[in-house]
Amino acid sequence: MASPEAVRQALIQRVSRKVSGHGVTRRSIEGAVDRVLAALPSKLAGAAIPPRIAVLSAPAAPDIASRARRLLEREGVRVLDIGTGTAGRYTVATIRLAGEGPTDLQRLAGELGASVSVLDDADARQVTA
Repeated sequence: MASPEAVRQALIQRVSRKVSGHGVTRRSIEGAVDRVLAALPSKLAGAAIPPRIAVLSAPAAPDIASRARRLLEREGVRVLDIGTGTAGRYTVATIRLAGEGPTDLQRLAGELGASVSVLDDADARQVTA
């Protein structure tokens, strides 16, 4: 399993790639990722199936968390937690989803005008452990 710092670095790298060329500083990205990770509880009690963690990013979308929650719930996906942060004009939402059932996150991100990255199961388990 990846260490919490490895997960943090992976998220920072993914967000950096998404906002590359838009003048967002590494320090801003690190701060946004740290705020999002701090918003996630340290334990997920009683979860038999590990949760999935998706990171959405979009320019100028301060309401991305509520819109994402509404779309996911419409699809029957249980949202466990959402944390948000901003870097420059970008809004980043990290969403912890119940692990059961398939979800087309790319399609949902497209509806939101956002891009999506999903942590693999091992990284998701480390963040929630």
